[in-house]
Amino acid sequence: MGERKRVIGGTAVLRERERANPGRMEHSELLYLMHELSRMISTGFDQVMIRHNLTHAQWWALMHIYKREGVTQTELATIMQMGRASAGTLLERLEAKGWIERRADATDSRLRRVYLSPPVVPVFSVMQDEGTALFCKLLKDVSPDAEQVMLTGMRQMRANAERMLRQQAQDEPDAS
Repeated sequence: MGERKRVIGGTAVLRERERANPGRMEHSELLYLMHELSRMISTGFDQVMIRHNLTHAQWWALMHIYKREGVTQTELATIMQMGRASAGTLLERLEAKGWIERRADATDSRLRRVYLSPPVVPVFSVMQDEGTALFCKLLKDVSPDAEQVMLTGMRQMRANAERMLRQQAQDEPDAS
């Protein structure tokens, strides 16, 4: 019998690369944890909101409309990374519940702008109460100073990400 050749698996190769460049892994751990935490927060909030008959897409759209009231349907679709048809269907459902209004743009009748309606106020009260309860649990044992440092860092990262995405969009070749 011949000598067996030792096979190094992908995980071993990756761990060796980590040891060779530990700085790179510190950044990837931070980004991985942020992604995982975001997913966990979203999942936890979904579980609470479903008890109030709100889907993920609905509460997410309402939050975006609140932050950018008067946004066009197309802009909202882009922000939410949805197709325009899917966003239109979602907005139809929110409009049927009386939570939003879609109005023609004052200067361009082809555009429809989205606004929150007064009947959505109780929905936001529930979302705020449940969100506060969730974040109190998540921030347990995190000092106010540590929370402020994280908030400052994440705001800067978001600004950097927005700048990067704008630059990438400008650098894309024109598809026309």
